[in-house]
Amino acid sequence: MALSIDQIIGEQEVRRAVIGRIETAYNIEILQSDHDNHVVFEIQNDEVQSMLQLTPCIAAMRRNPPITGAGRLPCMADIERVGMDCISAASTREAYRRKGFMRRLISGALEYQNQMRVPLCLVEMGKTAFAADFFRHFGFHYIYDRPRYELNTKRISEEMLRRAAGGESVVLDESNRTLEVVRTKDLLSLAHFVNAKLCRNYGLFVIRSAAYYECFQQELQKDGGDLFQIVKDGVRKGCFAYSGTAMPGIQEVVFEEDADRERYFCVREHKCPAVMARITNMSEMLGHIAGNGKITIAIRITDPVIAENDGLFRWYIDGDGSHMERVEQFDDGQDSSMRPEVTATIGEFTAFIFEYIQLKRNVKFDSIYLSGPIRMNDWYR
Repeated sequence: MALSIDQIIGEQEVRRAVIGRIETAYNIEILQSDHDNHVVFEIQNDEVQSMLQLTPCIAAMRRNPPITGAGRLPCMADIERVGMDCISAASTREAYRRKGFMRRLISGALEYQNQMRVPLCLVEMGKTAFAADFFRHFGFHYIYDRPRYELNTKRISEEMLRRAAGGESVVLDESNRTLEVVRTKDLLSLAHFVNAKLCRNYGLFVIRSAAYYECFQQELQKDGGDLFQIVKDGVRKGCFAYSGTAMPGIQEVVFEEDADRERYFCVREHKCPAVMARITNMSEMLGHIAGNGKITIAIRITDPVIAENDGLFRWYIDGDGSHMERVEQFDDGQDSSMRPEVTATIGEFTAFIFEYIQLKRNVKFDSIYLSGPIRMNDWYR
């Protein structure tokens, strides 16, 4: 539903107020791009000394409780669209390192997201100059291990890829199967194909669009790669991205049937821990987490950055969603119902929500509809 002029102006005023508070509290500058909504956090004097960039994305999150008895596969009608932010760049000039600049920027960025009611912050390892241990200090935890694919060159050779990229429809191991490059006119149908497949198997993924694939394909082509699809009797059976010669590799492997994917690709035994995340606004995140019946859990969460998320809480869950209420610290004379049934860092709690780890095995926790597993795309901007 389109926003009214008053709503747009109201949102802009809220954002300006939040930016003012964060800039003052952390002594940083916050800039927002007019054309792509990137938010850049900077520390600068005569030059930019340290910077961090947040890139917004729209994710699909499974709507809970799941629909039962519908007699159909899950589809995009069964998901909710949720705005999230990715740390897409973070760096400090060498002369200004070890001065706490990046700590200020990350802390300010997380508090900014909290006040803007953004539920989740993601960071893909390899997109910044900082290692996982650094982000753990700010409450991040791995939530996704990316499978590593290798082309089965007995079925698809690099020569076949070059021919397909040149516009040829290359016949594969069966005469009714062909390898083709994805043409611009097919990008929208490709997005529909991928979204439909992902929503059947994952609780969270970044929604694809024709614009997403257009930018993705352009980046691939700069490196000598491209987007490809495998077609059987005129029907798309799967797609993948080949990243070219500078950094050869396979990305975005999505097939209608697992057997077809396994026919053309080999998966290395060990997945690569790839994406870390942490909840930034707890109430926004928990509104998407429901349960099978009414559940109350006493939980202690530690958050090194956002004070609202740090403490002892009662977590109330039912079929419509969930929320937390802070309770005072318990002592030996208080009701045992106020003692935490589980203790977790904000990162561990996030990883639990997305089914990456378990916090505790009991009936209460087994009755929560979690939002995993997740599938993070190999490329986003």
